Amino acid sequence: MKFGQSSILNLTASLKHLKALPKCVFALAVLTMMTSLCGCQQPQPPDPRKLTPMVSVEGSDTMGDLLKIWADEFMKSNPDVPVSINKGDTTQGIAALISRTTDLASASRDLTDEEVVSAHKHKVRLKKVSVARDSVAIMVHPENPVNDLTMDELRSIFCGEITNWSKVGGKDQPIEVFVRELGSGTSKFFIGHVLKPEKIAKSATPVSSIETMMDSIGNNKNAIGYAGMGAASEVPGKVKTLKLQLINGGTAVGATVESATGGYPLSRPLFVFMDHEPKPSAQKFVDFCLSPEGQKLVESAGYASIDRK
Repeated sequence: MKFGQSSILNLTASLKHLKALPKCVFALAVLTMMTSLCGCQQPQPPDPRKLTPMVSVEGSDTMGDLLKIWADEFMKSNPDVPVSINKGDTTQGIAALISRTTDLASASRDLTDEEVVSAHKHKVRLKKVSVARDSVAIMVHPENPVNDLTMDELRSIFCGEITNWSKVGGKDQPIEVFVRELGSGTSKFFIGHVLKPEKIAKSATPVSSIETMMDSIGNNKNAIGYAGMGAASEVPGKVKTLKLQLINGGTAVGATVESATGGYPLSRPLFVFMDHEPKPSAQKFVDFCLSPEGQKLVESAGYASIDRK
């Protein structure tokens, strides 16, 4: 093992001051200093992600289908750069990026304070890129006669204050609430913008994926739940999306590509997080997502382009 000249000189100077100590203490001090010196000289292990051009993306269930569309088109012109998509939830993706087990984290929300602290603790500098716009659609069974809700009614339903559809213009039937698990970025966004200080009703049923949410609502005439508008648009006839009034008595607005940039109260950006200095192949894939071709794919998938005004 090699030591730098300055390290050896510092060690020699320190030993001169320690010679006056008893032999056992002197030996322990020397051993401690050598261990510390050796530890400082050990090289950092290489980042395993940089050993392959493959781009791994982990995170948001909401963005899963859009990322697959991007990946398929990207690999047609970049066959030497495979792209791997792992759908889970936003929290899972960000945790994987901070632990350096994925190249990109797809996210339907911004970083939490805890995630910022975790990134700092692990000495990871993250860069956030907005790649599309989405809206959280409120969904019910197609046979439900209710077509719109105020934001106050929506909050009251999900926190358990309103428990019967007759209270909001529907049939005299109990409301059955379905929510995404807390790791979901859509869930965190919904709680932050709808419930705020209130908590989700204890009777609400959590589901682990968009597919399960769609099935739960499509098979239950009394159900209500939520998902990104892109996912809701993929299953016409299975669920019905409700319009929302930002202000009581105001115009009810639906979750559409057009209203995602203004007018709909639950619109949001979709992000990709990556290292501040990502490997070239990861940066190339993100550049494709932001390109005119990539943004056309955003609109065809039922989301709003970041360029839409």
